[in-house]
Amino acid sequence: MGFRLDISGASPFSPLQIETLSSEIERSLAFLFGDINTSVVVTCVNDKTMREMNARFRGFDEATDVLSFPLWEEDGRFVPPPGWDELPLGDVVVSPDFVRANAARENIGYNNEMARMVAHGVLHLVGYGHDTDEQRRSMWELQESIVAGYERNVKDHKED
Repeated sequence: MGFRLDISGASPFSPLQIETLSSEIERSLAFLFGDINTSVVVTCVNDKTMREMNARFRGFDEATDVLSFPLWEEDGRFVPPPGWDELPLGDVVVSPDFVRANAARENIGYNNEMARMVAHGVLHLVGYGHDTDEQRRSMWELQESIVAGYERNVKDHKED
């Protein structure tokens, strides 16, 4: 399996950080995809654009940290097509301004919180949610595993 993370807009990550985060997401999702290559596009936007998108697509007239737009969702379930050599999973939109505020409020590093939001968005693309306590627990466990691996590997390379 391979996983490609493409970031557009003002990327908060260095190439090493993108590679590290991609590797951690790939490792965590390998059980879902086996040998299929997957990809996700992450777009960074300002709070104004995020608010407009959140209002348009979710009906909430407020900015948020992350939105996900899955390509393979039917009735809230992840239903990818069979037989593809590479499977684009969808798009994740992140507001670096909102993430920066989250990080300051939680007293954690900005890049670590950004990695958390990207991981969170990717997990939504493959059917994870947090509507129930059980769903939330499952999603948060995998999300935090991705972030812990990211933090450990970036720290090992003296970056972040």
